[in-house]
Amino acid sequence: MNYRELVSRGDLHYEHTVKRNEGGLPIGNGKMGSLLWTSPSAVKLQVNRVDVFANDRSTNSFNQRHLDYGYACGFVDIDFVDYGEDVFQDRTVRQHLSLYDATASIHGNGVALEAIAYDHSDVYAFKVEDGRKSPQGINIKLKMLRPAEVATKSHTAVSKLIMHKDVMILKQEFREGSYYCSSAVAVGISDREGIIRMNDELGGRAPVTDFRESKVLGQPNETEMRLCIKPGMGRFEVYIASSATFDETVDVSVLAINQLEAARKAGYERLLKEHKLWWNQFWQISFIRLNSDDGSAELVEKHYTYYVYLMASNSRGGKYAPNFGGMLLSPRGDYRHWGAMQWWSNLRLYYNAVLATGHYELMQPYFDMYSGMYDSCAKAAEQQWGSKGIYIPETVWFNGLDEMPEDIASEMRELYLLHKPWEERSEKFKQYAHKKHPHESRWNWKGHESWVDGDLVYSDKGWGPFGSTTHMFWNIAGIAYHYWNYYEFTKDRAWLEERAYPMIKGAAEFLRNYPHLRKEDDGKYHMHNTISGEKYIGGKDTIQVMSSLHGIMPVLLKAAHILGVDKDMWPVWDEFYRNLAPLPRSDHPEAVFRTKEDEEPVWVGAIGRVLDDRREIANDPMRDFILCSLETASENPDWFQTGKSTLAFQTNMLGGDWSKAVSEMSSVAVMLAGMGVAEGFKQAVVAQLECVNADREYCYYADTGKIKYYDNRLTVREGVNAISAQRIGNVAYALQIALCQSGPGSPGKEPVIKVFPTVPDGWDVEFSLWSHGGFKVTSEIRKGVIVSLSIESTLGGICRMRNPWGERQVSVVQGGREVKRLSGSLFEFATGAGESFVFAITE
Repeated sequence: MNYRELVSRGDLHYEHTVKRNEGGLPIGNGKMGSLLWTSPSAVKLQVNRVDVFANDRSTNSFNQRHLDYGYACGFVDIDFVDYGEDVFQDRTVRQHLSLYDATASIHGNGVALEAIAYDHSDVYAFKVEDGRKSPQGINIKLKMLRPAEVATKSHTAVSKLIMHKDVMILKQEFREGSYYCSSAVAVGISDREGIIRMNDELGGRAPVTDFRESKVLGQPNETEMRLCIKPGMGRFEVYIASSATFDETVDVSVLAINQLEAARKAGYERLLKEHKLWWNQFWQISFIRLNSDDGSAELVEKHYTYYVYLMASNSRGGKYAPNFGGMLLSPRGDYRHWGAMQWWSNLRLYYNAVLATGHYELMQPYFDMYSGMYDSCAKAAEQQWGSKGIYIPETVWFNGLDEMPEDIASEMRELYLLHKPWEERSEKFKQYAHKKHPHESRWNWKGHESWVDGDLVYSDKGWGPFGSTTHMFWNIAGIAYHYWNYYEFTKDRAWLEERAYPMIKGAAEFLRNYPHLRKEDDGKYHMHNTISGEKYIGGKDTIQVMSSLHGIMPVLLKAAHILGVDKDMWPVWDEFYRNLAPLPRSDHPEAVFRTKEDEEPVWVGAIGRVLDDRREIANDPMRDFILCSLETASENPDWFQTGKSTLAFQTNMLGGDWSKAVSEMSSVAVMLAGMGVAEGFKQAVVAQLECVNADREYCYYADTGKIKYYDNRLTVREGVNAISAQRIGNVAYALQIALCQSGPGSPGKEPVIKVFPTVPDGWDVEFSLWSHGGFKVTSEIRKGVIVSLSIESTLGGICRMRNPWGERQVSVVQGGREVKRLSGSLFEFATGAGESFVFAITE
């Protein structure tokens, strides 16, 4: 495989300037990232980091939507023009993002720039060429995100511009109570002379307002510092380093300076060589190549490759996952729609497709973030719900949940579990809640707020303690299931014991001990008063929570048996699992949606009355925990038939056009790929990439200029400054499932590999993807015929694979000689670590 040629098919090429900075070229090293974009005279970027947060779970200063903020450190402009002709114009500019080398280059009138986000420290490195016959002075501007001092209730944000020898520094500090976070950006050059200038009274050489004790009053006026570069033809280099800390005793400026000086000493060419080496090796772990006469396959392929690039640029090496809306690429400051918290329903769309790429390291920030909040989530399960295990809210701060005063927690339990009428909330509870952020799931019953005579006033959403996400629990099991899948791919027993099992057990025990779960007269355990997908408010056996229970309980049992732990609980968990209420179907007399007696039953959203009166079918089991896929036909034929009937019902509703069902966040393509519906899958992925329903499903569509997607394939589906690649993550996951399924027929069962289950007519495909059990599958199909298939066993163990040639006999070649022949619909054979096998039908 020519990896450079393949990966480069996904490159970004512009022969124009971007009309909105959201369309810039994305670069990042996993902890630090930015878009690069142009003005007529300058190349611009916003330095973002994954570990910069203005506030945390303890805040009482941000009780308005969208006004909590984070991730950004400062703006940097490389301005090529003072008095003279613009250098970046549509008729002459050329911009290129090379995915294979992870380099961005911009060429204008007489000037050129190449940039990398270096992979071994938090440094952007730029090679700048000035070829103009009459060179001008070039100004590198380092700019604050806001005025130098901002106070928001108990919260302060203080920014300082500092000269350190020939380096410009922007430092910002956030404080509220005991919370502290600080970041720094350092900018320097090499191979050219420069002078640092700031237009305050002392030229930036000394602070002029440090005598003040109060903030804001008399604050510094200047929010920008310039590094003025001596005019001259030829090349010079620019280095921009960043750092962050939560430790007030650490000088974050020193951290940034040290990184900058190390990079400057090494020089651009050495950094570039090391950078390219890392990325070039990165791309050889897995691949997908697609071709079709109508161009649909190539469209999907270039977005898939781009997805892998984005994940490596935004989720690597840090302790926190990037924000779902913005990632590390927001270009318009650090305020964005939906704020700085994590929403798991959105965030999962970035991580579902990671494991099959083989780049397991890209999952670590996600795991570190959720594991890091474990203790607070365990306390929240007890305080908020009177349950056990861990409660991870759908919407949560980067470090979890704040511990509440016990009297507030006690009243919350009474209210949220419906033991106390909502109208009887105490004034103390109301005052406590008033200070809390309405996006946080705990307080999500708050309606939209408004200012009335200087007071912030809000009403609840009309469902008492229920908000859109207050009683949503599927995400807890979904997060734990990601931990389990990581084990299934890596077979890392230490990981299972130390990282995965606590999360799996914590999720299962929270659901099992939720006070509104009880065994009823039918001998089944039923769950009451939950929410499914921000709807079916207060429902019984809502589809998401029941899918979660059916997904996580067999996984808990299997993990406990593997580790040989909690043996006294095995019979308890087993009895609970065997007597779980079934997934809600339309043939239940109290289903929210009923099919006719002569119609096949389908899955529905809930049983019984729901407060929002939603009455719809549901396809969650075909997308969450993959409870229903092609392999389910062997393990659970009843579920498989219900899945097929649900698909058929929805197909009829859509008139056979699956593009009508697609949104940025929808997993329709995943469901269709899992169930082997090839043409529907094709309709869905193409429509999803082309954002055909943007006008009816984007948040704040008018506020964002009614843009479906930008030059860089990203959207602002979530709203202003909330750049999104969610649809690209969805398509990547669906494509992997369409080409190579490897999950079990039901949770906790043995995984089975199935190649090319859902390939559209006219698509030729080559792929190399990772599967459960550490098996790397490489195969090719042309004109509907499988022309090659091999499996590398990286860990050893039993390999299970569906015969891709039906029942035909297959020859297995190892080391150039045939070692066995297999027949039947399912192959099972032992492998050793490092062994490779080639399969072909016998004549």
